[in-house]
Amino acid sequence: MEKLPPGKPGAQPIAGQFEGGILGWVLNLIGGKIGALIADLAQALLGLGNFADPNMNAIRDGQLDLNHRTDLLSPLLDYGSAYANTQAGIFNKGQVGFTNQIGPMQGCHLANGRIVLDSEGLWDIRCQLWIDYIDVLSGMVEWEIRILNTADQLYSRQRTRLDSQEIFSSTNITTVVVPQPGYQVQIYITEMAPGRGAIGGPTLNRLSVQHISRSTDIGNTGQG
Repeated sequence: MEKLPPGKPGAQPIAGQFEGGILGWVLNLIGGKIGALIADLAQALLGLGNFADPNMNAIRDGQLDLNHRTDLLSPLLDYGSAYANTQAGIFNKGQVGFTNQIGPMQGCHLANGRIVLDSEGLWDIRCQLWIDYIDVLSGMVEWEIRILNTADQLYSRQRTRLDSQEIFSSTNITTVVVPQPGYQVQIYITEMAPGRGAIGGPTLNRLSVQHISRSTDIGNTGQG
């Protein structure tokens, strides 16, 4: 095959032809911006850091700066909130690990991907999951709020079920009365098609508990 003279177009790769020129400058600029944007999005989904683009700071949840500000809560109010970390990837069947505190936490604490209730009585529990789409197989998803006793045995649960192949968010709310400290709130997916998942990140999921009363003669005691 005849070689092209060095001065003719096509003699060098396109990138080489424009290296050091205006096109190379533009491509490098775009590449740098996209790289920074991807890095910023990853940090935002993890709820971390300050970002190269100041507009990205709006994505990060401001409550993360208040994790130790229990002075903002009423002394009479036990409360805690957490999210499942994006680093854990996509959750399929089994426990969804709520490992990251978001905002001040009082009267409860995180352990093993669950919220541990530090007092007896009536608690209000709320959870939202973000479910990814699936093209084939069943769109049915079933998950539940589980309350485990101090021996990790099931004490009470509240189930929810939806059927859709599209992306959707799902919320579950329950109340429970626990007889002593140390009971645990666990989020557990019981049915989901292989390859589908609940996605982590502070904007996509949340588990929150609030202590209503220390009385143990009202609410759901897990019977039935």
